[in-house]
Amino acid sequence: MPYGQEYTTRLEWYSRFYLYAVHGYVCEVMFTAAWEFAVNLNWKFPGVTSVWSLLIYGMSILVIERMYLALKDRVVLPLRLLLYLMWTYLWEFCTGYILRQFNACPWDYTPFDYDLFGLITLEYAPCWLVGLFIVERFVIGNTLKLRYQEPPRMGNGDIKNKEQ
Repeated sequence: MPYGQEYTTRLEWYSRFYLYAVHGYVCEVMFTAAWEFAVNLNWKFPGVTSVWSLLIYGMSILVIERMYLALKDRVVLPLRLLLYLMWTYLWEFCTGYILRQFNACPWDYTPFDYDLFGLITLEYAPCWLVGLFIVERFVIGNTLKLRYQEPPRMGNGDIKNKEQ
């Protein structure tokens, strides 16, 4: 067994939350930039989001991680993606509704044809499905493989070097 491999532990939930939050935040900025280009041909690619999206995406992807672990061996991928999509719309609606009570909801989908109270829109479903596929296959899959590596300690509390 390679040095230190037996001394690894899985990332704690708060470390995974951080990675998921940052991933969601960056994807939101990139998506809004791409959308602005596709709709308005804006070559500046202005991407925007809110700090609230860190909490929203971090929590949402942690829930999707739990769903993935519970369903991966029992439910086929297309059905899992639909379940993730239902969760995503529910979460987006609920968080948007709460934020709206404080005039803090950073999105408004009322200009879209298939919106629900301006809090969710079905027009984004194909984009969400692609994003959720990426989240399951790459983000969650690789995040769960990450480990902390702790060096072995000697009896007196000193850290043991490889050479010793």
